[in-house]
Amino acid sequence: MLLQGVRRMLESNAYTSTSKSRMWFAHWLLGLVFYLTINIAVWIEGPASGLTSWASTALVPAILTAHMLQHSYHAYLYRLRAENKRYQLPLHPIFSNLLCPHYSCETAIYLLLSFLAAPHGRMINWTLFCGTVFVAVNLGVTAIGTKKWYIEKFGKDKVGPRKRMVPGIW
Repeated sequence: MLLQGVRRMLESNAYTSTSKSRMWFAHWLLGLVFYLTINIAVWIEGPASGLTSWASTALVPAILTAHMLQHSYHAYLYRLRAENKRYQLPLHPIFSNLLCPHYSCETAIYLLLSFLAAPHGRMINWTLFCGTVFVAVNLGVTAIGTKKWYIEKFGKDKVGPRKRMVPGIW
């Protein structure tokens, strides 16, 4: 959770550009409250101690991979806007099938953390799983708006059959 919070904070500072788009104050406040409460809730629920070495060996690289992918997508989107002085339809290979892969990565990070932080004797950390559902729903709603915006800005023919967050499904 510390890596997630610090990385997102650094990206927010590094990948900020001028835009007419504005975040609603309540949405910004909700994000701050989420990051604060999810960390406190995980701490209260207790540290993970029941993981097998196989689970740790598989989950940690998967989480780090999702972090690296999300960071690379954020950096790509920032460069695309900053270098071209206007919005462009992303041409990165992953964006040819998926409009919001960075949202997919965010959801995957929380889901994988739900398993990694499972308290002793349990398979999943239900607090983090509830956080995963919150993130998936919140970003899913945003992804709906993103697809609508892409269609308005670039046309339905250019956006094509690209999915929002889940490859091949949604």
